[in-house]
Amino acid sequence: MEVKTGIAPYFKYWTMRHRKLLVILFCLMPFLYACNDKTSTEEQQLLNSIEQTWQLCETSLQEAQARAEGLRNSVRESSKYVRQKYDLLTIRLRDKYYMVPSSPDSAIRVMTYFEGRSDAMDKERACYYLGSAYRDLKDYPRAMRHFMEATDAARQSQCADTLIWQNALSQLRNLYMLQLNYEEELDVALQAVELAKLTGKNLGFYLIDAASAYEHLGDTLRLLEYCDKAYQVIQEEQFPPKYESHLAYILAKYVKTLKGKDTKRLDTLLQHLLQLPEDLRPHNYDLSLATYYENANNTDSAIRHYIIYYYKAKTLSGRYEASAGLQRCYRHKGDLRQATEWGCRLYDTNDSIIAGRAFEETQRARDTYTYYRDKEKELAIMQRDEALARRSQRTIFVSIIALLCVVLGLTAFYGQRRKKLMEELIDKDRMLGAAKEEILRRKKDLEKKQQEIEQLGCQLEGAEQTILESKAQLENTMKDLEQRAMVNKELTRIALMNSATDKVENVIAHFREVATGRSSLGPNSWKELMTAIEALYPGFLENVQGRMKKPLREPLLQTICLMKIGLTLAQIAQVTDVTRQTAWNRMKRAGEICGDLLGVYSSARG
Repeated sequence: MEVKTGIAPYFKYWTMRHRKLLVILFCLMPFLYACNDKTSTEEQQLLNSIEQTWQLCETSLQEAQARAEGLRNSVRESSKYVRQKYDLLTIRLRDKYYMVPSSPDSAIRVMTYFEGRSDAMDKERACYYLGSAYRDLKDYPRAMRHFMEATDAARQSQCADTLIWQNALSQLRNLYMLQLNYEEELDVALQAVELAKLTGKNLGFYLIDAASAYEHLGDTLRLLEYCDKAYQVIQEEQFPPKYESHLAYILAKYVKTLKGKDTKRLDTLLQHLLQLPEDLRPHNYDLSLATYYENANNTDSAIRHYIIYYYKAKTLSGRYEASAGLQRCYRHKGDLRQATEWGCRLYDTNDSIIAGRAFEETQRARDTYTYYRDKEKELAIMQRDEALARRSQRTIFVSIIALLCVVLGLTAFYGQRRKKLMEELIDKDRMLGAAKEEILRRKKDLEKKQQEIEQLGCQLEGAEQTILESKAQLENTMKDLEQRAMVNKELTRIALMNSATDKVENVIAHFREVATGRSSLGPNSWKELMTAIEALYPGFLENVQGRMKKPLREPLLQTICLMKIGLTLAQIAQVTDVTRQTAWNRMKRAGEICGDLLGVYSSARG
């Protein structure tokens, strides 16, 4: 019998209608491919246009605005990814025009979309502009958080937006300055300087930021060093207009610190500023000239520029500096009446600054409380959504695998069955003759085997009885060992609790004193803290260690223990003798590992 292989035998069962449908499908495939390729090309062109407009915001803001308006109608018909990229571009344009948002909703929507995608640069940009929205709304805790996320995303990206990265570091520096946290301000400013050296973009800005941070810390030598570096960079760039306010700042700092020792550089800066047209003069132009003239004993010119700056100043700190300068100048002239009048204004301005700072501290405390309260709610919602997503993904995965196994099993079964039937039909006659002979031979063998089976059955029954008895004895022994192990474990725990209960409060109190600087750590302090935590929360450290595939590092384990006893971010930084940024990173890692075990202390308070 001839066996037919391949797909040819199946075509005889196809009707003419089936054949026509197959031909039409093959004809339509090139057209469908061309349409899909055309759509992909149009979307790529839109993405390129959006990116070009994004870069144009740095050089020509009005032209970028016009291009964005021209893309609006095309974007509406595109994919969600293109629409979200366009929305991020419009947020950037509003920020460039200093338009304060009424709410962060649009920035949150864009950031939520890009957070789940693989492109870290999109996430970096979205996090930065969400932080900018919170900054404009005076919500400094959330602003700082999203600026930090932007810098983290930039470090992880292979092609980060370096300008956004530098801007995020600059915003963090400004927020630390508002909080009077000058050490963190300096750390972020130096990071921005190193990044600007690598990119070669706006290095002068970030050198001045570092100089300002050193000024806040009272380090005059480093202040002059970074002012010198900034001056050299600006000089190499041929004094571009974007650095005018920085040159005025450098002039003022040179006047106050050098006291006329480097007259050549002072004269160069002065001549450059005096040659500026009135419409290009920076906001601190008159303050710098007044400082220069006051140091040169040209009191009348100093008074004139101080008065101009006083009435132009938009901030209380600017009026404070102008009032102080005018009081000094009039006192130097011997005009005590004017000196007294400007001294009263200086006093009133100082009271306003103190009142404003007290209001900012109160507002910042309220924002911090609201931030951590909302953060806990967001964390609970995110954990719930992640659990539902994982459950649905597992269900879908298992269903697909099961369906695939069923299909493959049925296909294999059908193919094997068909092959077997064909072979049986071909060899039927030959197999029948051979089967008869085989039956006779096997019948004799069967009778012989039957006798052997009966003998083995008797032996098997005896062996089964022995096995059952041994199994029963083994089960009893295992139960007895398990009970003893449980009893030993419970006795050990009780003994540890009895020995550590009296010391728990003292140990925790000792660490709180260390956190406030009233005490210091001893050689066995960490060991005593872990013993106290094990007494208060039996099995906690074992559960924490079980979350990791490898042993925990000691700083992270210490941070988890301090979070468990309720210490804040500032207290943990004090006890572990690290910066707040380092302590914040460790607490963030600890929350990822064992946030559910830490309970309410999993949020980075303080």
